Amino acid sequence: MTSTVGPDVTLTHRGESATLRGTGYVLVRWQIVTAEPGGSLTMPTWTGLEGRLFHAASGGGRRMDDVKPGGAGETWMESPGIGTTVLPEGAQQMWQSEFFWLDGAVTLHQNETGEDYNVFVQPTDHASILRDLHTAPDPATGIVRYGLVRDTGDNRTPVPQYLTRGRPADPATVPQRSRVG
Repeated sequence: MTSTVGPDVTLTHRGESATLRGTGYVLVRWQIVTAEPGGSLTMPTWTGLEGRLFHAASGGGRRMDDVKPGGAGETWMESPGIGTTVLPEGAQQMWQSEFFWLDGAVTLHQNETGEDYNVFVQPTDHASILRDLHTAPDPATGIVRYGLVRDTGDNRTPVPQYLTRGRPADPATVPQRSRVG
């Protein structure tokens, strides 16, 4: 797996993107910047797909709406007195780590407006994903649940919610319910 910006990709500002090429697993790790005022989150999008891209698993030990350990009830998406991150209606709740399978090429875009977030992308492998998904919950470290396998082993495995084979002028306009043939 290669990318246009090197093996480890950090997308922290609106307009940043990286094109991924190859065959294998990709880890996309989320960071919601809760030190900033909360607001609506504009989801990252995948454009220009050549080949196949599947959402294989979700992990990292927590969904981003899970309660932080020792955090007075706030989740990973909020801070007291500052605000809460709001996902677009119907958007799938993201986990700390999302795993994808790519066979081809695709560009991932950081589209933040309102809520500040970062995504970190790197190649990974099947064994690393399995270790992540099977890590036992340990609330002291923030790991509160086992991961979720999304790969059905056939063509019913989901694609990312915001994916297109097209290359729109504004990547933030990719529709939420993608249909990729």
